[in-house]
Amino acid sequence: MAALDASSNIKEAEDAAQLLSEAINSRDKEESMKCLEQLLDLKLPVCVKIKPEAYIQNDIRLRVGVADAMSDAYIPITVMVPVYITISELKEKISNDYGFHPTLQRWVIGKRLAQDKETLFRYGIRNDDDSVFLFIMAAKAVNLKREQERKDKEEKLIDDIIENIENQDRPAQRPPDVRPKANIPKPQAGWSCPGCTFVNKPTRPGCEMCSTARPDNYKVPDLYQPDEEETRRLQFEQLASLQYEQSILEERENNFRDLLNTDVHGLVENTEELDCAICFDTISPGEGAVLRECLHSFCRECLKGTVQNCRDAEVTCPFVDQEYSCNCKLQDREIKALLTQDEYQKILELRLSIAESRSENSYHCKTPDCPGWCIFEDDVNEFPCDICNETNCLLCKAIHKGMNCKEYQDDLRVRAQNDAAARQTTEMLEQLLTSGEAMNCPKCKVIVQKKDGCDWICCLMCKTEICWVTKQARWGPQGAGDISGGCRCRVNGVLCHPKCQNCH
Repeated sequence: MAALDASSNIKEAEDAAQLLSEAINSRDKEESMKCLEQLLDLKLPVCVKIKPEAYIQNDIRLRVGVADAMSDAYIPITVMVPVYITISELKEKISNDYGFHPTLQRWVIGKRLAQDKETLFRYGIRNDDDSVFLFIMAAKAVNLKREQERKDKEEKLIDDIIENIENQDRPAQRPPDVRPKANIPKPQAGWSCPGCTFVNKPTRPGCEMCSTARPDNYKVPDLYQPDEEETRRLQFEQLASLQYEQSILEERENNFRDLLNTDVHGLVENTEELDCAICFDTISPGEGAVLRECLHSFCRECLKGTVQNCRDAEVTCPFVDQEYSCNCKLQDREIKALLTQDEYQKILELRLSIAESRSENSYHCKTPDCPGWCIFEDDVNEFPCDICNETNCLLCKAIHKGMNCKEYQDDLRVRAQNDAAARQTTEMLEQLLTSGEAMNCPKCKVIVQKKDGCDWICCLMCKTEICWVTKQARWGPQGAGDISGGCRCRVNGVLCHPKCQNCH
């Protein structure tokens, strides 16, 4: 029975020794301590086999696939690390080499999320070109602030200074291996992304990881020389920019040619099928018209009817709905293209009639059935009509060929006894005198009228200058400059009448 217990203890001790060997080789401290305590309880001599790589830091070439939360890009990198490096130490290395803060890193090894205290060896990473995956989280996702990063860097800098001071106090010792590691990445020049903290090359306009724009205050160093890959990228961006500018120029040239081709036509035809906004019929391409001012589309018949029924000098776009009424005007060439020559002539005559009726100083020729009319100014007294070749007197509002204004008015009084037309004209002149719209010249007594403008008028017969508001001559008996008589306007700075409008 005692032999059986001894055999069982030996078997248990051998198993514990095997587990201890594996724990030491994998650098699992907790598991090693458990196995060691078990062996101590058994009190049996055992032999533990430790592999050389358990205490020799062998570096391997680790392939890392990097991706982030902002884009679908997958970027492979290669780093040289010991197989017994912990995930926490690996995060610090990536942070120092590439600028990704440890709290942003999530390592996935063998479809498992790696823990900070575990080693690569524990996850089966032992040989060159073994692959792992690194996911870079957005800074906002882990509530990482710039202030915290700055504090971490300051604390690390203080620790480095203290360590350097302590090393100075110790005797100088030659390190066991002063040979530089071949694949340790050098500090990378560039700008740190404000979104994901990735350090980008100086010439990149946006972050390579998350596409965040480069900070406005960053300036590319003057002595910086891009590497071969960066040079190719810059050349490609320059070529793409030139191609874009060329496409813009070609598009502008095409648009200009289309504009010239369209401008020679009176109407712009529709190129696509449309529904008329007035009659709601479906209009085939080329059968409708697109207005140049507002780009509203209608069928030609509806537009023509709108023009013919318009009683204004300008034709307004007929588009209207529950929320909007267009106030753009049809161009003259559009109207001309919609109408026949006779219809267009009627439109022109309507416009002339409207313009004459709305003009303040318009005068129509007194020749019967003559369409001639003019807009006169204050210093013009006659209107020679170019259509009937008759001269109209703007003061008498009549044509008195071969007679001056006084002779015409005297003749008018004589003919008024037997001529109804002359009597009507005489009554019209007397009514103008009574209403104050006309007056008798203070010198020759001919009837004169003020057409427009200031209160200065001049008799067409005797050339006497008259003040319209006082109905007196502007100057005294000695003529121009004599202030002894007349209206005496502005003598001592006083107007001749409260309503005077610049008779002097």
